[in-house]
Amino acid sequence: MNFAEADDSKRYCIRGKHVAVICAVVVGVGLIVGLAVGLTRSCDPAENASTPTPPTASPPEDQGACPASDDASGGWRNFRLPDSVSPVHYDLEVKPLLEEDTYTGTVSISINLSAPTRHLWLHLRETKVSRLPVLTRPSGAPVRVRRCFEYRPQEYVVVEAEEELPANGGQGPFYRLSLAFAGQLNGSLVGFYRTTYVENGQTKSIAATDHEPTDARKSFPCFDEPNKKATYTISIVHPKDYKALSNMPVEKEESVDDKWNRTIFQKSVPMSTYLVCFAVHQFHPIKRTSKRGIPLTVYVQPEQKHTGEYAANITQIVFDYYEEYFAMDYALPKLDKIAIPDFGTGAMENWGLITYRETNLLYDPQQSASSNKQRVAAVVAHELVHQWFGNTVTMDWWEDLWLNEGFASFFEFLGVNHAEGDWQMRDQMLLEDVLPVQEDDSLMSSHPIVVTVSNPAEITSAFDGISYSKIFLILLMIEDWITPKNFQKGCQIYLERYKFKNAKTSDFWAALEEASNLPVEEVMDTWTKQMGYPVLDVNDMKNIKQKRFLLDPKANSSLPHSELGYTWNIPVKWSEDNESHITFYNRSETGEISLKPSTSGGNVFLKINPDHIGFYRVNYEASTWDLIITNLSSNHKGFSSADRASFIDDAFALARAQLLNYKVALNLTKYLKMEKDFLPWQRVISAVTYIISMFEDDKELYPMIEEYFQGQVKPVADVLAWDDTGDHLTKLLRASVLGFACKMGDKEALGNASQLFQQWLSGTVSIPVNLRLLVYRYGMQSSGNESSWNYTLDQYQKTPLAQEKEKLLYALASIKNVTILSRYLDLLKDSNLIKSQDVFTVIRYISYNSYGKSMAWNWIQLNWEYLVNRFTLNDRTLGRIVTIAEPFNTELQLWQMESFFKKYPEAGAGEKPREQALETVKNNIEWLKQNRKSISEWFLELPRSG
Repeated sequence: MNFAEADDSKRYCIRGKHVAVICAVVVGVGLIVGLAVGLTRSCDPAENASTPTPPTASPPEDQGACPASDDASGGWRNFRLPDSVSPVHYDLEVKPLLEEDTYTGTVSISINLSAPTRHLWLHLRETKVSRLPVLTRPSGAPVRVRRCFEYRPQEYVVVEAEEELPANGGQGPFYRLSLAFAGQLNGSLVGFYRTTYVENGQTKSIAATDHEPTDARKSFPCFDEPNKKATYTISIVHPKDYKALSNMPVEKEESVDDKWNRTIFQKSVPMSTYLVCFAVHQFHPIKRTSKRGIPLTVYVQPEQKHTGEYAANITQIVFDYYEEYFAMDYALPKLDKIAIPDFGTGAMENWGLITYRETNLLYDPQQSASSNKQRVAAVVAHELVHQWFGNTVTMDWWEDLWLNEGFASFFEFLGVNHAEGDWQMRDQMLLEDVLPVQEDDSLMSSHPIVVTVSNPAEITSAFDGISYSKIFLILLMIEDWITPKNFQKGCQIYLERYKFKNAKTSDFWAALEEASNLPVEEVMDTWTKQMGYPVLDVNDMKNIKQKRFLLDPKANSSLPHSELGYTWNIPVKWSEDNESHITFYNRSETGEISLKPSTSGGNVFLKINPDHIGFYRVNYEASTWDLIITNLSSNHKGFSSADRASFIDDAFALARAQLLNYKVALNLTKYLKMEKDFLPWQRVISAVTYIISMFEDDKELYPMIEEYFQGQVKPVADVLAWDDTGDHLTKLLRASVLGFACKMGDKEALGNASQLFQQWLSGTVSIPVNLRLLVYRYGMQSSGNESSWNYTLDQYQKTPLAQEKEKLLYALASIKNVTILSRYLDLLKDSNLIKSQDVFTVIRYISYNSYGKSMAWNWIQLNWEYLVNRFTLNDRTLGRIVTIAEPFNTELQLWQMESFFKKYPEAGAGEKPREQALETVKNNIEWLKQNRKSISEWFLELPRSG
């Protein structure tokens, strides 16, 4: 999901060895290529169109058959492709030259024209057309091509015919456009690229693709929009000691010569370009079979084959569950998964060949933590959902991205819950995904779920928490309202109706309405077509009024303009004596609505939004908050763990927005000495982290914050201790609370972490897997020096397990030594040491270190041009790295940010993150002015220990 700027000249530089290789080849074959073009025109055009020409060598940079042009006289000046041109089928052949870091290929596309035209244009970026395209009519007769050129502002290659091409009716036969092309396998983690790994001390290569959302055009010329579905016949020419994978099963493998084989794959079903995938590898297969007999295979490095077993097992369980739930068979004859050693995103749902970052597919029972296991299960389930939602039925355009990602997030928890029933995945996803995104969605710089996008940077920017996590809770709210049975039926109607087609948001609402006979679209438009969400003010325990929730109390709640006026149709869920009810709150009701409890009088307590089932916050009147605080202190188990987490999250968010006194929110934490459940503790840690970050440099207040939370966490920390025992949730809880104790400066916890760290350094102990991250972090923080840092770096280089590498990267970032941190930052430029996928992770880890917070931000500013050249402005992770500045809270820091953004005004995929970072820092500055006094008073009023 990374992008490259079409007009970035540095991005088009070819490494020296490539120039030498390619120029030598061009000199040697130039005459042959010219002759080949001539012969192609003189031979039978129908035969030529149906059989792609063998791949040829790439021309030198800035040369080729289709040079760049600024001609904007035609429809190619538009961002969107014309509706009148539709690809029907691609014959695609690619040949990677792994040692040269280049590849060549040919593509022959069957095209339907519903309107006459002289010009055909399709997407292409960075990859070059190596000879004049060949075009034939539906009859097979050749069409003379007058010229072709690249129009880089919209990432097109334009083919102009000598005469107008009439429409061909749509039933076939079709026009055929054939292009030869060549590109680079190096330089980025998008398109078709090569990366390396070490096996038995030997460096080996793997080449694979990553195309979502707009990077198929980097691999081969194509009509790169999601609604331009077509079938594909793909063949890969590869070295004999390698194997090839693609979306479909192998049709046949044949020998080309003594060095090369050609693997030809079966013809695919209709699919979008971003789902096309191929890989050339030497990996080991781990095989399973579904109930229906579908082969399910996980490919891993031979030395790591044991780490793929868990993913293979859970794939089998969840795959069968989804086929049953969706009442639709998986559409392809096989499903493969492969772990790519350097991968820009978490995973990619390519149809029939899912690609993963190693941390999200590989799990070692002896070396990986429970959180790693959960992550593998969640990502595997997420990508499996896409085989139906996204692949079988695809959103018509990226503005409806949530139809892909929101469903994957929703059914992810159902799939994992089916496989691992004791993990409380619904509540965990609420904590880890939904509640954090409520913070983002309470900014003025947020955006609606259905969002207009008009360039590749805006498309990649849409892959954020709104599209993934907000919609998860929206769908959970719908399911609860219309009933799970009707929701499932609606999903089945939707999938069957739009199978192998594209759909829009309204299409899904219509399917749910058909299943439930409820006005789903009228309700859900208020949640998807405007940003933000409401807070429900509750008075007299039964009267409710909604308003927009914003973190900035001074913000104009009517901006930016919304046709819906920032009011919502809300199925308000509430519970009384463990019985649940739903009262519908229509946005047209401008005043209060009243709930109708069965019990009257002062003893009634109605829990609004039980288990946080709805995407809104609840603010009770002061007397009710006091009642909640009293009940938590006397019998916290009287509320569910999800409710306890929800109370805490709502209270701290409301206080941050100045809708609730911070003393109320902090009073809610007094019961924590009795809390022994994972969900509330995880939410407490997240909620108070904001306060911690704001006062980290406050020498008067911060020690009081540390002392208080040391006392609150100590009872549960003492019970759990440092033995890595218990069930899954207990292990997650132990890691969280011991880490929080260390963060709050608890001497005993830090001493234990430091002792284990020193034992690890001496080689006398292997740290328990679920304690490793916190021991690495706080051991390095407490007692790390240059010697221990170098040892940790050495262990990072030696371990083959990606999850362990990730923990060690965090350890390296935790040392309290600016000289070593500066060295660490400089090592980010060594891609042989730190993979491209991990660069921004390391920067973020360093920013979490109080010594490194400013260093990381300064390094980004000093190295911005380097980062842009390496990753491009359209890289989503580069765009978001500016959010490390969000904890800033001074006018000087704000000025530095504004100056930096002014110096580099082109933000690419970082435009929205820049807006959010600036808004957050401005809010922080104001927050300190408004809240320091009351928070300080609360801590000063606490009884002092000793």
